[in-house]
Amino acid sequence: MKMKSLLGIMLSLSILQSCQNDETNGIQNEVNKNGITFMSLIDDTNNSRAYDTSWETNDVIGVFMLASENKNILETNVPYVTSKGDGYFISQNQPMYYPENNSTVDFIAYYPYNENTNDHTNYTINLSDQTKQNAIDLMTAVNLTGRDQTSPQGNLQFKHLLAKLVLNLKSTSGSSLKGIKASISGLKVKGTANLSNGSITPSGEASAFSLYINEEATQAEAILLPQNLSESVKIKLEFNGQSQEIDTKLSGSIEQGNKYTYNVNINYQGGEITTDPQAQYTKWAETPLITESQLAKPNIKYIIHYTGETYQNSTLNGVEIRNYSMLYDTDLKMAYWVAYPLCSWYLGDSGRTDAWGYNDKLAENLQPNLLKGISGYDRGHQIPSGDRTRSNSINSQTFYYTNMTPQIGQKMNQAIWADLESAVRGWSSATDTLYVVTGAMPTTQTDQTIKYVQDNDGKNMAVPKYYFKALARKINEQFQTVAYKLDNISYSHRDYNVGILSVKELEEITGFTFFPDKPEITESIKSQKTSWK
Repeated sequence: MKMKSLLGIMLSLSILQSCQNDETNGIQNEVNKNGITFMSLIDDTNNSRAYDTSWETNDVIGVFMLASENKNILETNVPYVTSKGDGYFISQNQPMYYPENNSTVDFIAYYPYNENTNDHTNYTINLSDQTKQNAIDLMTAVNLTGRDQTSPQGNLQFKHLLAKLVLNLKSTSGSSLKGIKASISGLKVKGTANLSNGSITPSGEASAFSLYINEEATQAEAILLPQNLSESVKIKLEFNGQSQEIDTKLSGSIEQGNKYTYNVNINYQGGEITTDPQAQYTKWAETPLITESQLAKPNIKYIIHYTGETYQNSTLNGVEIRNYSMLYDTDLKMAYWVAYPLCSWYLGDSGRTDAWGYNDKLAENLQPNLLKGISGYDRGHQIPSGDRTRSNSINSQTFYYTNMTPQIGQKMNQAIWADLESAVRGWSSATDTLYVVTGAMPTTQTDQTIKYVQDNDGKNMAVPKYYFKALARKINEQFQTVAYKLDNISYSHRDYNVGILSVKELEEITGFTFFPDKPEITESIKSQKTSWK
């Protein structure tokens, strides 16, 4: 089964009373003829999914029908099937009907169907075999209550009762990871679920089990039983006779419905496997992967800037709104990348503040002094001033010296690069939020020599050999990605599409991993490199 949020077909009620009566009669006649049928909705698909987001042909759910008044069981574990995989469920055998006395009923539905489940308060769970994730990802729907044959058919709203762990694997040595194994020990894998209230009761002893590895060996997955933990969860990796343990830092408890994602760089050379897990840091959808070894270096600084404003909606009320984040090298006096969201909220009429100055998040001696510019180069913004025009205070943060690099001027920064920045702003209007990573690299795969220029105080700062952008947006509920790479040279034209490539190709060139915590952006989507309109 792959699940998809489907807004079930609801029979709309007309304003006119005569139309209301006609519809009620239509519903009643349909139920009397074909029995009770259901449409489905999964209202938390972002939290925990075994695979992707659509039903498969002939998926089966089990349904209990209870009397609303006294909760007596009227129908037990009736199998319902979506024969076309469209989320429309009809009885696999004999259909259910509403009581003839017109009394109201409640429904309890669950997936995956188990023909031996006769007690909805005691569903057996066994997660020891992870080879078929979709066969163990338990979900229930208990929202349809107080129903009778005059009620609209309604949607079964499924919720996940278990948790999910995803381990994204990336080879940094260029070799394939096919054949790698991953396992967890010390967790309980058996228990029972009360389908009516969603409670989970673990049972038995803790044991070891293997995670599911996808065919490309880029991801390991496990469905987990919610439970209290005596120590943090550790994952053992085995490859070509070598092993390495990863501490996920997941401790305290595994929570129902949660999805835990971990990103790990793996290097296999000389018969030895080494790992570099993702570090613990504040991150958002646009934030590239930062590993533990990177943050352990004294010259690497992860810096976050907020706008000074807070969200006012009910979900995020009072939470600070981010401006941008960056990965900065104090030795090179430049940021490898600056990551930021782009949407209409950030755009306004403040214009350029030209508030050139030091970044207040970092000691001044670790930054270049660029007040009088850079000899022979423009002070090239990584996050453009034009992307932050909501207010002077927000715009002024784009003029920090840490956001600047020595960039060729008239035929690069002021021409082809400026056109690309303008296009990116235009693309943001087609989506709710455009996720942007802009970066600069002082070396290439074939040229590791770093060129330096001096700042106003005589300090060396690196000159990028090329600039890049990684972009992701959602259009019609589907993510699109594209990337650009332009050398820091003078161009004779302004066609920025000469630098178009896929995000996956850009990852291979730069060594960075983009959008690592956005599961919707799969490897296949990262491979897109079509010019956007």
